[in-house]
Amino acid sequence: MAKLNIDARSFLQIVKEFIKALGQARTYHIYKNWYCFFGILWGIPIPIVTISIDLYSSGLGLSVANINRIIVSHPFHLFFLLHPILFGIVFGAMGTVRHNKQQEIDEFENNLIAKNTELKRANKKLQELDTLKSNFLSMASHELRTPLTTVQGYITLLRNEKSGALNQLQKDCLKISEEEVDVLNNLIGDMLDLSKIETGGFKVNLTGVDMTGIVKKAISSLQLFADNQGVTLENDLQQILPAVLADKDRILQVVTNLIKNAIKFNRRGGKVHISSSYDEGNHKEIFCVSDTGIGIPADKLDKVFEKFYQVDSSENRKYGGCGLGLAVSESIITLHNGRIWVESEIGTGSKFFFELPTFETHKAGSRRT
Repeated sequence: MAKLNIDARSFLQIVKEFIKALGQARTYHIYKNWYCFFGILWGIPIPIVTISIDLYSSGLGLSVANINRIIVSHPFHLFFLLHPILFGIVFGAMGTVRHNKQQEIDEFENNLIAKNTELKRANKKLQELDTLKSNFLSMASHELRTPLTTVQGYITLLRNEKSGALNQLQKDCLKISEEEVDVLNNLIGDMLDLSKIETGGFKVNLTGVDMTGIVKKAISSLQLFADNQGVTLENDLQQILPAVLADKDRILQVVTNLIKNAIKFNRRGGKVHISSSYDEGNHKEIFCVSDTGIGIPADKLDKVFEKFYQVDSSENRKYGGCGLGLAVSESIITLHNGRIWVESEIGTGSKFFFELPTFETHKAGSRRT
C-alpha cells in the first residue's frame, strides 16, 4: 500500500487554509456549501446510536424523559450531540478550501488564456514585422546594388586609365574604393540571400561536387586578404576526396565565408587550417576550418549562427560585418541535409565544422528506391 508523504511545509499550508476557511461565511452556509450539509447528515447518527445504546444497556424505554435522564446522568453525551454541528463545520471548511482552490485555478486559467491571447497577438505582430523587414531587405538590396554596380564600373574605368593617366596616390585611392565596394556588394549579397531564405525562395541545385577544387578556389580568392592580415592559409585536404552532394556555388559561398572569418578574427602571424575527415557511420564528409585567433566565449557559442548577431556588439568594436554570413551559411548547410557547428576557446582560436553527405551514398539510396 502506497504511503501518503506530506512534508511539514505542506501540512502547515493545509492547516493555514483550513483555519482561514473557518473564518469565512461560506463554511456555514448549508445552501451554498453542500459539504456543510453533508457533514451535518454525517454527524446525526452518532448521538442517536450512542444514546440508543445507553438506553438499551440501562433497560430504559425510548422516551423524551429517558433521553433527558441519560444525557443528564452522562454529561459526556453532550459532546456526541454536538457531532452534527462539528461535522458540519469541518466538512464545510473542507468545502470552502476546495471552493477557494477552484477559484484560484479558474483565475489562473483565465489569466493564462488572457496571456496566451496576448502572446498570439504579439507573435502575429512580430511575424508581420519580420515579413516587413524581409521585404525591406530585399527591396533595399536591389536598390543598392544598381548604383554600386555603376560605381564599380567607373572605378574600373579609372583604374584602367581609360580616361587618362593616374598618379600613384590616385591609384591607391581607387584601389581602396574598389575594396570597399566589394565589401558592400558582399553585404548586399548576404542581405538578398537572407531575404530569399526567409521567404522560401532560396534554392540549391544538388549534384556531385569535388570539395578539393572548392577549397582551392576559396583559398585563391582570399590569399591576398590573408597576406595583408599576416595570416597563413594551410590546406590539409586530401588530394582525392569522395564527391559530396552539394550546390557548387552555394558550398563555395560557405567555405569562403568560413575561411574569411577565420582570417578576419585571427592574429597577425596566425594560421588558418582547412582539413577534412570521413564519418563512416553516417556516410558524411566533415570539413573543419580552424584558426589561431581570439576565440569565442562559451556562453556565446550557441548564438554565432543567429542573424545579425555579433560577438562584440559594442559601438567601437574592432571587427566589421553585420552578422549575416554565418546565418546564411547555416541555412545553406541545412538545405544540403547537413549541419554546421563551432568549437572554440578564448585566446586559442575557433574551429568551424560542417558536414555533407557523400554523392555516392545519395546515388546508392536513389537506386534502392
